[in-house]
Amino acid sequence: MSESRPVVSVLLLCHNEAVFIRRAIRSVLEQSLTQPVEIILMDDASSDGSAGIVTAEVAAAARPGFSLRVIRSETNLGNAGAFVTALEAAQGRYYHVLDGDDFWIDPDKLSRQVAILEAHPELAGVAHRTILRASEDGSESFHPQQDPPKQVLQLEDFLTGGLYFHTSAMLFRNRFRNPGTGQVTVPAILREVRGDMVRLFIHAAQGGIFYLAQTMSVYDDHRGGIWTGLDWPGRQRLLNRLYNQLSEHGYLSDMGEPAAAEYLAGRLAAIAAYAPTALRPISLHPDQVAGQPRQRLTEISRISGILDLETQLTALTAQGSHEDALRLVHRFLTAIGYDRNIARAARSRRLSCPEIDWHCAHIGGLIATRQNILPVAADPAEAAAGPVVLIVSGMAGAQDETWQTTREMIELWRGRAKLVIISTEILPSMADIQARVGPDVELLLNTQTSLVEKTAWLIWHVARLRPSRILVNPLRNDVAIMAGLRREHAPHIHLLGSYDTGYLPCVHSYALDGYVARRPYDMAWFHKLSPNRQILHLPRLLPAAAAPDPLTADRETVTATATLTADRAEGSYDYTLSMIVPLLLASGAQRHIHAGPLSAALLNRLRKEMIRRGIPAGAFVHLPDAATGGSGTGGDIGADLRAAGATLFLHGFPWPETGPLISAMAAGLPVLAHRNYLHPALSLADLCPPGTVEWWNGEHLEAILRGIGPDWLAAQSKAVSAHVAAHLSPGALLAGLGEGFMVPRDPATLPDLPVPETRQELRRLMSEIMEMTLFRA
Repeated sequence: MSESRPVVSVLLLCHNEAVFIRRAIRSVLEQSLTQPVEIILMDDASSDGSAGIVTAEVAAAARPGFSLRVIRSETNLGNAGAFVTALEAAQGRYYHVLDGDDFWIDPDKLSRQVAILEAHPELAGVAHRTILRASEDGSESFHPQQDPPKQVLQLEDFLTGGLYFHTSAMLFRNRFRNPGTGQVTVPAILREVRGDMVRLFIHAAQGGIFYLAQTMSVYDDHRGGIWTGLDWPGRQRLLNRLYNQLSEHGYLSDMGEPAAAEYLAGRLAAIAAYAPTALRPISLHPDQVAGQPRQRLTEISRISGILDLETQLTALTAQGSHEDALRLVHRFLTAIGYDRNIARAARSRRLSCPEIDWHCAHIGGLIATRQNILPVAADPAEAAAGPVVLIVSGMAGAQDETWQTTREMIELWRGRAKLVIISTEILPSMADIQARVGPDVELLLNTQTSLVEKTAWLIWHVARLRPSRILVNPLRNDVAIMAGLRREHAPHIHLLGSYDTGYLPCVHSYALDGYVARRPYDMAWFHKLSPNRQILHLPRLLPAAAAPDPLTADRETVTATATLTADRAEGSYDYTLSMIVPLLLASGAQRHIHAGPLSAALLNRLRKEMIRRGIPAGAFVHLPDAATGGSGTGGDIGADLRAAGATLFLHGFPWPETGPLISAMAAGLPVLAHRNYLHPALSLADLCPPGTVEWWNGEHLEAILRGIGPDWLAAQSKAVSAHVAAHLSPGALLAGLGEGFMVPRDPATLPDLPVPETRQELRRLMSEIMEMTLFRA
């Protein structure tokens, strides 16, 4: 380390502070610190001679070891811009920001703070008490008004306890400058958010903040500061921006139980500052959702965005109405799936919401505290011998992903560890899973109707089991799982990835270590949302009795599609089935086979288009009753299509389904994937063998079909068969994974796929959907 490097850099930020800045610079020059100090005056386009006052005072004091550097901006950079500019110029091992209207009152302030940081290299900063002096009447108060409960504070303490220290009180370790290279790396968030709170949070994320119980600075509250100059709505917007940016940059993504409430605490403080004192009750009526799907939900008051939802949840929670709060979230998430106006906005997108996840976790903690069932983290050695717990929502045949994933987990873990399946619902298809229960598979079913009791049941039973690992696979409206999952339940907790679009719960749960992604796109998606959490890759099984025989090179081109439900082929879309089938038949396909139900209206449109183009009616074959294997997963559709003569499968559009695609590959059929412009997740090419061809419009599909021949079909079928062979059984899949089974992936090896969503985009989309639920007379 260079001996000439200053010990402290004082960043004096100034914009037209001539009235106050003389006392500020004098308080710096009166410091007793004998080590080198550099004063960086950041003159942010002042027009009142502030810089001249500072220069004159430094010259008059002639303090040995104290140097002055003036940086002037001709345009006003604002607080954040001025701070970053000064910080980039700072050479000191430590730095202190001093606004032009603040001043220090203890000449030993810097000496004391530096001594503490020198003695404790693990600390990121030192702070103390400040006097706040009101300009209206000269009255004074302390900040903080009460000393914190402990001397070294972490980020969780500031965010859960509502603590912060004034700018004039905080000396930070300058970890942004590399002393060897001189390179300065300033976190992007410091350029985006102004004020002292964000600086405190960023440094607290680097290490502890030492609290010195002495009063050594003064702030004159003249209502011109960043915080004091704002009204309550302005303060709420500022706090919202701060917490949103902290979340966006990953500072809140991987924190433990105390930090589950930290983000919440800050947001609740903002909400409390702006919330109306009287709230009308919420009414999301399930009978309206089910009985009037074409109607917008009525009697939903005051939910026009995330803030309104949080305000309602905060009010209900403050009243102790935990059942009503959870019911509100459940009904809203149910509405997303059943109200057509709302569902249309979410259908082609994946949605998540940190606010909903964190509110549910907060309510779950209150329930556990009230019933005295808060779990305690088990000893790691003891937990290692515990079972693997799979927490799922009710497993219905129609919910193919929930049931299929549960069945795969049973097969993959059988013989490796005891598996306990905890289901929050009892549904008719339970007989399917009960048939698989044996000595190494236990099933726990919930019979509660109250969401509070269901949450408490889940918290208690999971804690009782002391699991070594928890895998979570919830349906999109299962608030009991969202509320009941606790960080202390197990040393390893992961969310099982979903193939589907729509709302995905628990994605931002504080309890998660990371995600088990079932497809490459999921790995990229989860990594984009939470870059600091673990990503595990567990490919989906392609169940088949054996690897399929590849197609021979003498087969003609017979295209095929499949749907499990008729509505999957409907919709306002450029390439509906009634347009694509005639295009395929006119581009070289000898026949087209569709397996699964289609509406009479769509069939009529298709036949009319074929007649218009002069295509024989026999060129289209419909198999409306193709078997689905009894589970809604398209289990035998692929075999039926191949038996009918199909040689090329096109996955569904506009709404693709994974079941038929996997079934087609299990039958050895080559696949053409659709690069769906509605959303990249709707292209399932990443589930297919590498090199699977994608098409994106009719002209492109026509060109592909004209270039396909028997040799191409045979080669692609061979690749599909090899792909299936590696995934057709738990043994084959585990053999392929080897030591990588349930091991986090190196972030450098994650797929580089385009992922459009960010937390902000998802939050905006949720607010748009909420706006659709607002009833207007």
